[in-house]
Amino acid sequence: MANFHGEHLSVAKALYQLEYYLDQLDAPFDIYQLYASAYKEQRGSQYDERWLYCLDDNPDVENCLDEPFTLQTIVDTLLRTGHEPVVRALMRSFRRESIAISQLYLIGATPRRRG
Repeated sequence: MANFHGEHLSVAKALYQLEYYLDQLDAPFDIYQLYASAYKEQRGSQYDERWLYCLDDNPDVENCLDEPFTLQTIVDTLLRTGHEPVVRALMRSFRRESIAISQLYLIGATPRRRG
């Protein structure tokens, strides 16, 4: 089981949430492709994405879908932790696929009762 702590846990959660987000959009790309686009050429023989395949092995990461998140919170975490290349790869992929972004974040919304 992958063991993530501190900023590594924050990045793992952000990427896991991003994968969920992209899946909901039915995007033609995923975090594995974004990560490769961001780092494969730059890191050359040191490139290794195997840790991405272990994200859902950690309950702290898997349970992050129960936490409130938006694309903005995901991007903020990636930028704060030095993963700007992943954000740039994401934006390029959005542009290439003509995916528009809009933010809506509701806190504490409760259904109104019809009466």
